[in-house]
Amino acid sequence: LQMNKSYKTRFLVKVGDHLKSVQTDNIMLFYAEGRTVFIITAKQNKYIIDFTLEELVRNLDPVKFFRPNRSFIVNINAIRDVVVYSNSRLLIELHQPFEKEIIVSRDKVAQLKNWFEG
Repeated sequence: LQMNKSYKTRFLVKVGDHLKSVQTDNIMLFYAEGRTVFIITAKQNKYIIDFTLEELVRNLDPVKFFRPNRSFIVNINAIRDVVVYSNSRLLIELHQPFEKEIIVSRDKVAQLKNWFEG
């Protein structure tokens, strides 16, 4: 493990004909829908980025970002609450409303608890 690995601090997104830089700290979550990966910012903006979630996991600071299941990567600062859900799964609730349920897959529950604890 490289201790001094530098993680991504910004992402370039395309807005119409414009390129815009989004600070990683302003990103609430990343999620995949089919082959498309979106970022949702704290201000509820939604952008498409050219990364897979696998690539993102390698490029994001694991202290700040966690992948609770196949479709999402969540910023720890965006989490308002973690609720125990059916079958000892967990449900992540964000500070901002989000249209999809973010459920922590069973094999990630222990990891999430460790991560959340810091």
